[in-house]
Amino acid sequence: MTIADYTAMADELAKEAGVVDGIHGNFRIHRNRLWKTISHFNLWDLTGKNVLEIGAFYGYTPFVLRQSGNTVTVVEGDDPAVYPLKPLYARRGIEIIFTDLFDSFGNSDIQKHKLPFPDNHFDFITCWETMEHFNFNPVGFVKEVRRILKPGGIATFTVPNCASLGHRLKMAIGRPMGVAISSYYEFYAYKGRFLGWHWREYTLKEFEELFTREQFQIVSAKHLTVFLNLPQKSFIREARHFVIRLACALIPSLGTNCALTVRK
Repeated sequence: MTIADYTAMADELAKEAGVVDGIHGNFRIHRNRLWKTISHFNLWDLTGKNVLEIGAFYGYTPFVLRQSGNTVTVVEGDDPAVYPLKPLYARRGIEIIFTDLFDSFGNSDIQKHKLPFPDNHFDFITCWETMEHFNFNPVGFVKEVRRILKPGGIATFTVPNCASLGHRLKMAIGRPMGVAISSYYEFYAYKGRFLGWHWREYTLKEFEELFTREQFQIVSAKHLTVFLNLPQKSFIREARHFVIRLACALIPSLGTNCALTVRK
């Protein structure tokens, strides 16, 4: 599927969900990054598998996986923003389960660190640009991913690279590389659980260690370099992206994202 095909499919789904002029804007901003991630993990060719996606949001990946002949389950936080996708999932035979990972894995009782699935259940699990939003110790989550994955099953993960060139440059000039203090005040009285902040980003080596300590086999560990599709392009931004791409081609560890494929 080309990026044009992927975009057209997503636009049609957004029309069906009635979110073209709303939350679908999130997809437009992240479109290139999502397409490149799917291509990196070669999910276009995945077929006949029992697949779980954790934190799909408006990436529309479950629909790509379903139309390729996979059985697909989605785990999401119980966020009303996702509700317009519920009927679309139902029509295509995609199961969606709302669960609060923060309540489960942020609990001091590790016996409650559970995902709502039986042992050795899934052939393939994806969790892309989600773990950086965890404000809890991720060990219990990684243990649970291993428990519900079949022996020999594959899981793919991405997180922002905390050692990226962009982050390093921001730190060098004293700018924040994470959440701005102003946003803490903006959402201080927010009703519900705000999921937008990055509480913990990783280097690729750290990310690998998190999974190897749980006896996962590392199949692939790579850096990706992808950018947001911001609505107003400028010469300065395009020039900056060109320089970053060039630098990352020479030194891959400066890339924007860490991409990990592991096997149980």
